[in-house]
Amino acid sequence: MKNKLFITGNLITILLATFFFLFYSFKLERPFNIPIKLILGNSVGVINKIDTLKIIKINESALNFRFTNPQKTISLANVALKLSNSANYVRGIGESFRVKGIGYYYLSDNEQAIRNYLEALNQFTLINDIKKQARVYNNIGRLYGAHDYNKSLSYYTKSLNIASKLGDQELHSGVCFNIANILQSQSRFKQALFYYNRCNKIFESRKDTINLIINYLFTGTVYHQLKDYKEAQWRIKKAIEGAKTRKLYPTLVDSYTCLSKMYIEQGRFHEAEINIQEGFKYSDINENKGFSYNLLHAAYQLESARNNYKNALKYLVQIHKYDSLQLSKNQIDNLGKTTRNHLQEQKIRENELIIEGSKYKETFFWWTITIIFLLLLITVLIGLGTYFVLRKIRRRKDIEIENRITVLEQKTLQGMMNPHFIFNVLNTIQYFINQDDSKEANRILTLFARLMRKHLEICLKSSITLTEEIEYLSLYLSIEKIRFAEKMDYEISIQENINPEVIILPPLLIQPFIENAIWHGIIPKESKGLVNLNFTLQNNQLEIRIIDDGIGTSNSKNNKSSNHISRGLELIQERVKLLNKLSNKKIIIRNIATGKTGTQISIIIPI
Repeated sequence: MKNKLFITGNLITILLATFFFLFYSFKLERPFNIPIKLILGNSVGVINKIDTLKIIKINESALNFRFTNPQKTISLANVALKLSNSANYVRGIGESFRVKGIGYYYLSDNEQAIRNYLEALNQFTLINDIKKQARVYNNIGRLYGAHDYNKSLSYYTKSLNIASKLGDQELHSGVCFNIANILQSQSRFKQALFYYNRCNKIFESRKDTINLIINYLFTGTVYHQLKDYKEAQWRIKKAIEGAKTRKLYPTLVDSYTCLSKMYIEQGRFHEAEINIQEGFKYSDINENKGFSYNLLHAAYQLESARNNYKNALKYLVQIHKYDSLQLSKNQIDNLGKTTRNHLQEQKIRENELIIEGSKYKETFFWWTITIIFLLLLITVLIGLGTYFVLRKIRRRKDIEIENRITVLEQKTLQGMMNPHFIFNVLNTIQYFINQDDSKEANRILTLFARLMRKHLEICLKSSITLTEEIEYLSLYLSIEKIRFAEKMDYEISIQENINPEVIILPPLLIQPFIENAIWHGIIPKESKGLVNLNFTLQNNQLEIRIIDDGIGTSNSKNNKSSNHISRGLELIQERVKLLNKLSNKKIIIRNIATGKTGTQISIIIPI
């Protein structure tokens, strides 16, 4: 029976392979055009040298606009791409896609950037142009630099290895510069300066003015973080001087932002205000509205330092609006999904081109042999395709679960920082300002700003340390304590054997239970209540207990005045169920009644 099934399967495979070959040979719009020209070269057609020079110049001109007018970079790259396609100039096609990707990168459109980079990589792989592949790896590394340091460094390493083999100083300096940026983001400032100075020597030898200007800015920010204000200010002013001459608006905005922050730290408020105003002026010129975000934050810091809380509140509201808009874009998820899809498409196209090239290498005399050879190749491809289809079927449920977790995390984040909470806190700040209680207003304003910053930081992570979670919860409870000073107290206790820096857990898992304890347990209580947050570790299991001495679960259900609905709890419960399906280590949540009054929630997370 098994042998019959095997023979039947082989016959079906051969029939399908034959049909696929005939269909591919006679029905496609452009059957095997590209491989013929790649294989036969000048015997099929010669690319006009004048056209190639024109394409190269257009792409070079497009690159020169990447800092000042990224939209023009994309427009010129499209012109070069059209000419390259007409001339079947594969290197020009690849470079045009790469330049388009750079333009979209400077417009902060990561999805379009990665699409074009991967298409460029595909074209350069066809003609085995290793140098151009290295440049694309460098571009992709820079794209991931703000989101995934490890993935970014892996692409930079690929590019640096190729640059070292080829002795390409220009590419070598660019990759080193990007590595320095990653090291600076990780607060490894001395190592970052080493790479920046290494790049600077190459930039000077090549008289690369633009990169020298940018290098002044980046080294200036490093010296700022090292609190060497004199050296930092000298370098940033040099960057401003050069950027004005070359009309590098993004560099100007970043330079003025950094200078203003330094002046605020030094108490030179008037000079800080002048630099912020200059930054806004150049930010308005540039089409990328994202550059004004850091300026808004600097303006908020300035007004807070001046104790001008009304203006500080105005800037804080603008920052929140911008942050809310950015969260809704989900660029990181889209970037990862787009990368995976395009890599699969790239493999399919490469395999098709291999088949096409194999067919036209043979003469008509060997036509029969060629068909047999292609049938074998197609059979292998069908086998591989079947394998991947089965693999996709096995993974489909996991992907669906991951997607549902992503949606739930987004809903959870929106529920955590809901508009009612934000506006209530802002109203509280306004109340203290109107009461001329500047000390209390400054206190809650500072706590609220730190809470928002921490919230946005952990939103971008799939897992966080226990230290980050405790810091976030402390900020949240501090604000609620100010709002309900006469209704609640709280305590946070951590067992001595716990090292919170090494314990990893899903983000924002605990806050909805604390919110529920406050609103349904403590607030309805006539006397003052206590929320106790306790962390213990035993047998590689972290137990988190949220204990309140409120009115209790049964009384809360009967209490009509307790009408605050915590949507976050429902989302957390569903999210935990999905996480447990993906892992053998299960997260356990228990609701324990401590009597007629009081409630205890126990969350057990395997470490």
